[in-house]
Amino acid sequence: MNKSKEENMKDFQILIVEDDPAVSILTRDLLLKEGYKVMAVFEGKDGLNALKWEKFDLVILDLGLPDMDGLELCAKIKEDPLRKDLPVFILTARGSSEDIVKGLEAGAEDYLPKPFNEREFVARVQAILRRRSPLPPKDDLIVSGKIKLSPSSHEVWCSGGPIQLTLREFDILRVFLSNPGKALTREDLIKMAWGPATAIVPKVVDVHVGHLRSKLGPEGKRVETVPQVGYKLNPAK
Repeated sequence: MNKSKEENMKDFQILIVEDDPAVSILTRDLLLKEGYKVMAVFEGKDGLNALKWEKFDLVILDLGLPDMDGLELCAKIKEDPLRKDLPVFILTARGSSEDIVKGLEAGAEDYLPKPFNEREFVARVQAILRRRSPLPPKDDLIVSGKIKLSPSSHEVWCSGGPIQLTLREFDILRVFLSNPGKALTREDLIKMAWGPATAIVPKVVDVHVGHLRSKLGPEGKRVETVPQVGYKLNPAK
């Protein structure tokens, strides 16, 4: 019998790179309670070594590590061709808008400042992993001009070729494609791409939209800034 999507999610393995023992134990126990497999290390070099020998589906990363800056570790993960699609979830005491933007620019999938709400932490982890779990095949291709998106296979093509998007960029593009020509506020995009219970600063949306525009090439010009509102995807010509 095939496993359900929820059962498949329990097979995921998560790496925690966190030097604070109390936070490491708390996050580990929260994830073990949800049924995930978890490994915890305290230094960046140990995280890199773990990634060489084990297959992980998510890295939860602190930025204030004793041997290297967490942003450096995040960049190393994203520079590795074998792990560039591995989502990184930054969990750190650095909570300014500037720090959040730097984390996202380094390739992080999500960013949650400490202290954090335990339920929100678990919900964000589940949201990331849910997008990585196998989905039943469906004929659900969304097409707009030279952009094609498949929610079931989680693939995107633009101008005839495949493009690589992060999970968050994929979700934002799906929102745009599902609402062609509609002006969406940053709050709309947060609710529809992150989830209604997510609390993030609107600047984070701007970073992801900027990355998405760049990856779409000429088609990215269709993602238009709507002054004092947000963004919209113009219909294909």
